[in-house]
Amino acid sequence: MARLHFVLLPLPSWGHVRPLCVLAGRIVSEGDEIVVTVLMAPNLLEKARAEVSRQFSDGHEALKRIRIVSMFDLTETQIFQLTFLVIKPFAETYPAAYEKLHLEKPITCATTGTNIQCRSYSRGHHHGCDSSPVPQMQATRALSKTTQIIAWVTGGASTIIRLFGPESMGGLGNFGEKIDAEAKRTGGNPVEIGDKIFRHTDGTVVNIPGLPPMYDYEFFPQLPFDAPVAPIVRGGHVFLMGCDGVIISTAEAYEKESLDALESWLASLSKPFYALGPLLPPTFGTNLQIGQDDSKFKAFLDEMLSQHGEHCTVFISFGTVFWPTVYEYVQEVVEALLEKKAHFILCHASPFAKISDELRTRVENSGIGMLTIWSPQQFILNHPETGWFLTHGGHGGITESLSSGVPLICWPFDADQPAAAKHLTQNLNVAFELVEVRTGLGLTTPSYGSERVPRGTREAVGSEMRGVIDEMRGENGKEKRKNAERMKVELRMAWGERGPAKVAMRAFLAKCT
Repeated sequence: MARLHFVLLPLPSWGHVRPLCVLAGRIVSEGDEIVVTVLMAPNLLEKARAEVSRQFSDGHEALKRIRIVSMFDLTETQIFQLTFLVIKPFAETYPAAYEKLHLEKPITCATTGTNIQCRSYSRGHHHGCDSSPVPQMQATRALSKTTQIIAWVTGGASTIIRLFGPESMGGLGNFGEKIDAEAKRTGGNPVEIGDKIFRHTDGTVVNIPGLPPMYDYEFFPQLPFDAPVAPIVRGGHVFLMGCDGVIISTAEAYEKESLDALESWLASLSKPFYALGPLLPPTFGTNLQIGQDDSKFKAFLDEMLSQHGEHCTVFISFGTVFWPTVYEYVQEVVEALLEKKAHFILCHASPFAKISDELRTRVENSGIGMLTIWSPQQFILNHPETGWFLTHGGHGGITESLSSGVPLICWPFDADQPAAAKHLTQNLNVAFELVEVRTGLGLTTPSYGSERVPRGTREAVGSEMRGVIDEMRGENGKEKRKNAERMKVELRMAWGERGPAKVAMRAFLAKCT
């Protein structure tokens, strides 16, 4: 294979970085002439290096061909703050860093001071960017007209169709044109206009290939953050239209119909498309060893397993950012678990999370619950004691859960989560969805095909959760677990010698050469 140099540029969020680290490992495993440089934000530098190391045995030669470099340094330590603080310097320092790579000059990691030689590796540059870095795309084009820019998409294919696809497929169409037309007509602020257009609902039925029909307001069950989204969606559309191809981290076994539709649309735009999911370590699920600092999780799960048998613990995590806006709903869910004697681990990593002293004491004294601000998620999901994953429904968590054969309980907030919840519950039948926890536009209105209108009270949340626990333990729960186990097998076959992800990877590399 010809020499290839891939420059990967992930959004500074762990949910985007982690699968990209796996992708780097998959790429260099396909040939000893392939080198990958990952331009990383400083807050995730060490975690990214550790994740890359997981892809190979100690001392493997391929590790030398994955270089992870920070373009700038910061002294702040609060991870959530950094996620947002780094975006501006990330864009500002990129042009100089990429110019060095392009000219085969040494590049220095701003955090560690390590010098990295680039000579002899940069023939055939291929550039993988997250789905909305328009300034970085423009800077790359200014330096090189031949570098291929590939959009790196973490999330479900159905959501990409919704955000960027044509209206005929249930998408928003050319979002920027709509904003500009309305701003010209009214003289208003484009960002405010964009957010208004994005959040507008009138009960229209949205039909996206591969998804059950949904009312437009069902895409906003909760509104956890008061932040402008229009620039992100608009930038994503511009980037998608300007790139040379698309890689997505989802899997054919998970959403084939949506993937086929997305591929067909992109083909009409002459953009090659590659589904390379699931992006998990090659040893995922086979090595359940963890560090000494995390031994408490193993001890808890082993004890629950010895006392009560397999699949009895509910793992609860909303990721590192999301957290329910109504704390009483969290309390009520925990109360239901305690009352029903359902074991659980509740991870509250978000800076918005709060746990009262009273609730903390109750959980600690229960003997069946565990509270933590960080958890080894892949270890927990692959432990035989873990039975269910209560989650907001981020794509990474869904992938890890189903690849472990663990069914889910969905508490969606925003972004790709509401669509994923519908797909998991109605198409795949591997999940329950909590409805009474809604606080957004779907609170006083029913879901498509249902007459049930959420009441939006703590009492209703508790009643629903207790009912879900009963169903988890009954025939409905057994059926969902059976389906999740089947999905586990299919997802793990994706990277087999003739698996769809492996085939797509080789097609991608062949196209690059």
